[in-house]
Amino acid sequence: MKTLRNIVPIIALLLAGLTGMAKEKQKADTAAFNKMVQLVNSKNFYINVDAAFPMGNGSITVDTKYGSKRLGGEGYVSLANNEGELFIMDTVVTGHMPFFGRAYNIPYGDGGGMEFSKTKLEKESIKVFQKKKKQYVEYEFTVRKDGDVINFRVEIYANGKCSVNVNSNNRASISYSGDVTAIPEDKKPYLK
Repeated sequence: MKTLRNIVPIIALLLAGLTGMAKEKQKADTAAFNKMVQLVNSKNFYINVDAAFPMGNGSITVDTKYGSKRLGGEGYVSLANNEGELFIMDTVVTGHMPFFGRAYNIPYGDGGGMEFSKTKLEKESIKVFQKKKKQYVEYEFTVRKDGDVINFRVEIYANGKCSVNVNSNNRASISYSGDVTAIPEDKKPYLK
């Protein structure tokens, strides 16, 4: 009985400490999420993607002088050597996104990716979702380019990670994962 009297206060102290740490972490997460919401609302940010998930493709085969090599698998393609980037600046988007998958109706030689040079954004919407376990910002916009209508849906989380879903009239759907940050200083000279 004496041992039980000693253990109960120790357990109570441990639980109080864990509760305090959880509240502190929740405050930090909320602050990071609010900062990300503010960045997206400024409409002046940078999306860098490092992985692609083409629809309907198990993997991609690349032919090199050293032979054929299969990249990805289970619909995953690493973009380590071919990262995509989008610069959202007020009402325009600049950048490029690599594309893997089926193209239905594009000009000859234009299958390597989607290029944007100060292309006007249309149908923009920003929605903030704050559920108990999951907080994210959903940023949607549409781009018209060379007779194609491309819809982007970007889910951005408090830690800066994002998923980008792209639907096009002329290409198969594709998804990407990456990061959202403020526009890096070293990239700004290229945007002018």
